[in-house]
Amino acid sequence: MLKQFVSAAAVIGAAAFAQAAAAGPAQALHADAPHSRFQVFLHPLNGGEDVTITLDCPAGLSEHPNAERVCAQLEDAGGRIDRIPAADGMCTKEYDPVQVVVSGHWQGTPQLFVEEYGNGCEAVMATGGALLDL
Repeated sequence: MLKQFVSAAAVIGAAAFAQAAAAGPAQALHADAPHSRFQVFLHPLNGGEDVTITLDCPAGLSEHPNAERVCAQLEDAGGRIDRIPAADGMCTKEYDPVQVVVSGHWQGTPQLFVEEYGNGCEAVMATGGALLDL
């Protein structure tokens, strides 16, 4: 099952990655279009509801509840989720793994982030405390 999901996520991520790469430069031509867009996908590996949300930067154009903070973190990290510093805080050691796939573009540059965490809290903290706090 895990291999099937990872394969499906890779295909979805690759398709979104390619779509974002194609859409990025065209969006840059429109001043009112978001300069960055990401599809955020969380999949609980032990069952439960998947969560999918779109993050647009600038934040005023986004459905993400923490868009302003996440966009600021991405600005500081050059659009790279793996370069956002982890948030301070503590999580329980409950094992309830989640897989995270974030694909899209930052100012026209395609981005893809895929990671697995021991639980949702660890995912939130490892990615700066806002991106996955949904």
